[in-house]
Amino acid sequence: GNIVRLYTYKGKHPNFGDDINQIVWENLLGEVFDNSSKNIFLGIGSILYNSFPQEVQKIVMGAGYAGYTDKPKIDNSWDIHFVRGKETAKQLNLPESLAVGDSAILVRSLIDFENRKTKYKVSYMPHFESAWIGSWDKVCEACDIHYLDPRRPVNELLDEMLSSELIISEAMHGVIVADALRIPWIARTPQDPNHRDKWFDWASVLDVDLQSFEIGPSNIMEKVASLSWGNRRIIYKMRKHHELLRSFGLGKQLKKTIEEMNELKLQKGTLSSNKSIEDAHLRMLDILESFKEKHAITHKTPEAKCVESLFSNRKPNI
Repeated sequence: GNIVRLYTYKGKHPNFGDDINQIVWENLLGEVFDNSSKNIFLGIGSILYNSFPQEVQKIVMGAGYAGYTDKPKIDNSWDIHFVRGKETAKQLNLPESLAVGDSAILVRSLIDFENRKTKYKVSYMPHFESAWIGSWDKVCEACDIHYLDPRRPVNELLDEMLSSELIISEAMHGVIVADALRIPWIARTPQDPNHRDKWFDWASVLDVDLQSFEIGPSNIMEKVASLSWGNRRIIYKMRKHHELLRSFGLGKQLKKTIEEMNELKLQKGTLSSNKSIEDAHLRMLDILESFKEKHAITHKTPEAKCVESLFSNRKPNI
């Protein structure tokens, strides 16, 4: 029966890393979600906040803590099956054995990634905040790189990622999903320092060499933002003049950023080891099976197919 509400981070814009929750959990767990339930399910994302009411039951499957709020107090209202990585476990005083991986890795169960055909040599996905204030579409055009705007529909992005030979991403879930689907990737250091540490949390449970590369800003807005990450109000004020500021290039700086991107696309992509991603995936599936047994969930995971088939029988929103 319907037992729980699927909680996802909802910002002002859609975002690939948050929106992928619906696809993964709808397909893996079926009819367990109910928007009116007060109990919540925390899957993909840095969403282990301290703001959830104590009387609400919180079921955790692969979520992480990234310091966006104070640490939550873990009591018996938290039903933690596994968390994203060792850093989350450490911060929340949980046994390291609960650090299994980011649950976006479960896309491996849903998509046939072995037989993919590529049509883009290199694709780039910025963080959704950079997509909003930056001019990365222009940078990509100048560098002959396919632009993956993380605010676009998940099915289109998944299809285009699978069609890419290499993915450069500033968005953490761009890399996590690429890695899970065995698409070589390069990590671009997030411009906002607040988004950097969580990458190491994800990588901590995999056999992977996590290096990231810095690239300069793509326009005036990003330049100003880079000086004021500690002060969000400045960035929100800039919204009013968003289109005007976005249209300003940066002359020499923009030229330098394009050069940096052109250099970056020639680097060799990385992947975690096959064994470590397979181990993490299998451990997640075991945990999921136990959860389904406990709650008498009979839903069968559909056979891994093309992306389109995942969306064909979806209800518009849970």
